[in-house]
Amino acid sequence: MIIFIFGTTAEAIKVAPIARRLQERHIPYQLWLTMQHTTALRNILPELGLRMPDRLIADGRNGQPLRGFADVAHWLWQILRWLRRNGRGLRQSLPSNTVIVVHGDTLTSVVGALIARRLKVQCAHVEAGLRSGNWRHPFPEELDRRIVGALASIHYTPSEEATNNLAAKRNVVHTEGNTVIDAVLDQGDDAGSNGEKFGVVLLHRFEFISNQPLVEETVSILAATSPYPLKLIVDAYSEHAVKEAALSHGKGRLTPQPKLSHQEFVGLMKGAEFIVTDSGGIQAETALLGVPTLIHRKTTEQGEGLGANIVLSEWKSERLSAFLKNFGSYRRPIQRPEHSPSDIVVNDLVARGFATSDAPRQSSPF
Repeated sequence: MIIFIFGTTAEAIKVAPIARRLQERHIPYQLWLTMQHTTALRNILPELGLRMPDRLIADGRNGQPLRGFADVAHWLWQILRWLRRNGRGLRQSLPSNTVIVVHGDTLTSVVGALIARRLKVQCAHVEAGLRSGNWRHPFPEELDRRIVGALASIHYTPSEEATNNLAAKRNVVHTEGNTVIDAVLDQGDDAGSNGEKFGVVLLHRFEFISNQPLVEETVSILAATSPYPLKLIVDAYSEHAVKEAALSHGKGRLTPQPKLSHQEFVGLMKGAEFIVTDSGGIQAETALLGVPTLIHRKTTEQGEGLGANIVLSEWKSERLSAFLKNFGSYRRPIQRPEHSPSDIVVNDLVARGFATSDAPRQSSPF
């Protein structure tokens, strides 16, 4: 039995290509959700071809997304209560060939790996082995990755560097790239531009939005230097800090707009002149698409696109300014991979005996 545990929209986007390939091969699986993101995650599931969850482990905090430490503590308590109520029954009912699949570097990734340990089943980690080398950046993601790396029994690594980072471990499988590549390519080759020239800004990591002077400095440089209007994507986490800074320091150059569906956002990226972001997922997507991109972080755990169409700012204002003046020189053609990362994951799960035709379906709690 194959069980996916995830709780954010980014995880859903990167898990969906694996799930779709299982569906195409008529291999059953289950979705267990923690709902770190609530409404946004519910909305994106049908768009990605995913059903509502088979099990709801938690539902944010009272149905609202997690925004602070108090929310996280309440959410973790919900998960602990769920595991106490259901752990023994699940241990007895789950087939012996069960694997819990987690993705990336979220709190849910850690929770899923711990649930697998408690239920005495294997844990497979997709996008394993990424390391920035500095536990403070990105925080808490770097710590999350290391914890999951210690708990997981199967590691699906997206790059040679990530594979080398796990050289001492067993069951390491190089997937030849990030599954988000399939999430983009599965949407086809429709052009994203209607002739409008614009830049895209998405900055939402905790370490960035919690540093208000950096937020204001970044917005000021974007407004003063960008030759084109900027579409500022905001979500439930970044809305207050980034949107407020855009209104105060953006000189009318940044237009806040709500988070888009993944298909709409991919179209927006394809049509953008450049992108400024702190998202690792977007780094993988733009490395594929060849769109000039500045990763506005101190460090990145991913090497995709660096030295080609992607620049790492290290939070240095001069690098941000230089990129905005010279982004055109970073444009590259699309970099299509030879292999599908999601196909590699599915083939390996099947080869390990986790595919089964008798996985019981739970009724959806929605």
